[in-house]
Amino acid sequence: MKTILSAAALTFALAFAGAANAADGKGNYAVLGPGANTCAEFTSAPAEVGMIVGVWVQGYATALNQALPEVKDVTGGRTDAQIEAELRRFCGNNPQMLIGDATRAMIIKMAGLEGKPKKTAKAAPAADEGAPALRR
Repeated sequence: MKTILSAAALTFALAFAGAANAADGKGNYAVLGPGANTCAEFTSAPAEVGMIVGVWVQGYATALNQALPEVKDVTGGRTDAQIEAELRRFCGNNPQMLIGDATRAMIIKMAGLEGKPKKTAKAAPAADEGAPALRR
């Protein structure tokens, strides 16, 4: 359990490395950490990976909570288990999508923010070869 939490903490830190470059002029942005993996990789990974991806999703949602005016909780108060179940369902239907894009789509739906301009995620090269992999 300690190893999973340590990996999650490291992954969380890596997910926000370079966050200052939010998007280019075309709305493209790099996704770091678990969000750069495909939904197929997530849904076929061991169940413990859900905790690691869940930490990444929590960070993503927290950033949106802070950045979006008039929004307190983009998840609508859903539990971690409910969010993970919804992401697994969404990813099951969209296996080629990056987890980052799937998370965004899921949260937009949860928060009722449909119709907003969409940015396109692009997986960034690993910042550290020693970073934990999505699958072990």
